Amino acid sequence: MEKIVLIDPDSEVRMVGQNALEYAGYEVYSAAEGNSGMHLVRQQKPEVVVLDVMTPGKHGYALCQEIRGDASLSHAKIIVCSTKAYPSDIKRAKELGADAYLLKPYRGDEILNEVRSALNPGGPEVFVKFWGTRGSVPTPGPATIRYGGNTACVELRSGKDLLMLDCGTGAREMGIALNREFKGHPLDLHIFISHTHWDHIQGFPFFAPAYTPGTRLTLYSSRGADKSLEKVFTGQMDASYFPVALSDMMARLYFVELDGPAKVGGMNISHFYLNHPGLAIGFRIQIGPKTIVYLTDHECYCRMSGENEHNRKLDREVTEFARGADLYIREAQYTDEEYSTKRGWGHSTFTDALESAHEAGVKQLALFHHEPMHDDDTLDRILTACRETMIRRKMTFSCFAAADNQQIKI
Repeated sequence: MEKIVLIDPDSEVRMVGQNALEYAGYEVYSAAEGNSGMHLVRQQKPEVVVLDVMTPGKHGYALCQEIRGDASLSHAKIIVCSTKAYPSDIKRAKELGADAYLLKPYRGDEILNEVRSALNPGGPEVFVKFWGTRGSVPTPGPATIRYGGNTACVELRSGKDLLMLDCGTGAREMGIALNREFKGHPLDLHIFISHTHWDHIQGFPFFAPAYTPGTRLTLYSSRGADKSLEKVFTGQMDASYFPVALSDMMARLYFVELDGPAKVGGMNISHFYLNHPGLAIGFRIQIGPKTIVYLTDHECYCRMSGENEHNRKLDREVTEFARGADLYIREAQYTDEEYSTKRGWGHSTFTDALESAHEAGVKQLALFHHEPMHDDDTLDRILTACRETMIRRKMTFSCFAAADNQQIKI
């Protein structure tokens, strides 16, 4: 966990920075004046120091010089923050060793982006957070504490770009966290829906940013077989099922029925049709040189309908869609024994996920869409079996079972 030291006399600014950085997984220390701040820097040896120019006790320029003069702190990045926007001050700060200069007051996302850029100047950092990893139906309770019981919802971030994959019950907690992070300020959020079965959309009526005036939510998916994407969401919030109509949400809602690739800031998103009852799609997200593939609710063609050249061709197309992914989020709902009684239900086994990851040459596999009857101990056993198979088969990617509230950096 990377360490950050914040040195700023303004307690509100420190709180904004600390909340944003801790939410993103950094270990944060703070001080209100220069001398105690420099003591923290020497003690913690952080990766990044965020400091104000006009810090009492020892001003920001002196802090820059002291940090740059200490060989044990040569690795530290310095972000100078100030309300002063004079070019001469910005130039002076950088001459004294600052890596970046950020104007105050700043928002949480602005300081987070500066820290991430300082830590990774060669390219975009990509963060993935799992808010819901369960399939079919939520499974709260003591048996699912470690892996979680919320249905499908995954957050992707790169710089200012924020994207959401599916809107199962995990969306409720994601929405609460976003409101806390952005202090209720309007968001521009893009939500990609793999398909509109309940476990992938049932969190949307409880997604707090949808009730924030000025927020813009754009929902993407394929058009349904007999109704538009907007009509599906409207129907879910019919008065028979929910007390708030879709039209009463205060965010601006936009519905995009995909007929080709989409672009969200620096993210390029393509989609691929899957083998599942109704219409379901997987997503491939390209962010600079990094790739995340999200492929849930899919049944292998040969598994379901038997070995023949046509089915093998379809399975190869799935493999090519996942080719070389840095992170492959793949449904792995059943064991092989369970699949024997659930053929034709539209889901995969964990051995299907392993084979697909191996053939596609991915770097990391996240087992996803966990069977609701699988408790934490069962998922532990499945993960152990996967890793034993990988050793035996000399599979070279890493593998983990995705858990609610788990965050990883790509």
